[in-house]
Amino acid sequence: MKIETLKIDTAAFVELIRNANSIAITTHVNPDGDALGSEVGLAEWLISIGKNVSVINHSPTPYNYFFLDTGTPIIEQFDVAKHDALLKSVDLLLVLDVNDPGRIRSIGPYALADRSKVAIIDHHLEPKDFAREYFIDTEACSTGELIYRLVTAAQPMLGGEITPKAANALYVAIMTDTGSFKFPRTNSGVFRMCADLLDLGADPVRSYNEVYNSSPPARLLLMRECLNSLEYQFNDRMAFQTITQAQLKSIGANEEDVDGFVQMPFQVGGIVLSAFLLELKEGWKLSVRSKGDVSAAALAQAFGGNGHFNAAGARIAESLPFEEIKGKIRRKAGEILG
Repeated sequence: MKIETLKIDTAAFVELIRNANSIAITTHVNPDGDALGSEVGLAEWLISIGKNVSVINHSPTPYNYFFLDTGTPIIEQFDVAKHDALLKSVDLLLVLDVNDPGRIRSIGPYALADRSKVAIIDHHLEPKDFAREYFIDTEACSTGELIYRLVTAAQPMLGGEITPKAANALYVAIMTDTGSFKFPRTNSGVFRMCADLLDLGADPVRSYNEVYNSSPPARLLLMRECLNSLEYQFNDRMAFQTITQAQLKSIGANEEDVDGFVQMPFQVGGIVLSAFLLELKEGWKLSVRSKGDVSAAALAQAFGGNGHFNAAGARIAESLPFEEIKGKIRRKAGEILG
């Protein structure tokens, strides 16, 4: 089956939602601002049109995104005893900001059990074939943008409202996935959406402070360790950084505290490729960012990952020694950089 990656069929979305009474929403492991903001924004609107909605994720919500789900919390972490029957019985399972069933972990088997009730809303490359409906635009700046476009197109037919909570969540989705409006695909349309969301109740000052200025003291210590690991390669065109489990434990930091570290080397002129390697309890996590026509996705894909052209990642399950993993990354990066 060929899956269109520039396909936002609003009429199909309206019919999909109209015919579903019970809806579950999920996203990828270790959710970011776009994933969580999209979930909350969409769930709030669905609740406003009378749908029974559950948001169930494999991973817990990171501390700097707790503020998105205050009031009456929507998001729950998967518990088989609590959610097994629910996930089997819902009319519709919406998978946001991811297009690979392996990356929704605990929820993956439910998505694979019955594709007729699965729909994907996403903006990443190379979607896997496991759903009934796909709403994908790889040119969109974020999944939050897609949720905004789908909801505003559906409102004349289905009604409902974008509440202040939903508006703030969608604003955060867009803000974080555009790198605070500095990444490619940040165009005038993005700012018009954000202006509408501010009119609907989004708070840009609080959102920025909660996301970027609420870190625990351990994060800055971890940043120091990350910068100490920094290496420039290929005539200062590539940066490579690492954090190990031993460093996390010695500082008292969590894996989520490394968010954004891969972006730091771009403060240096001439860097066009940045790779950050995090040691997990089992395996490694590779994050890649790039500039211009250098493909971050190509480096991630070499290790079984994916993403966008300039922002991608991979999970490396192999328990290989650090120097061996590093060597493989360097060799592939050298091919990409020529």
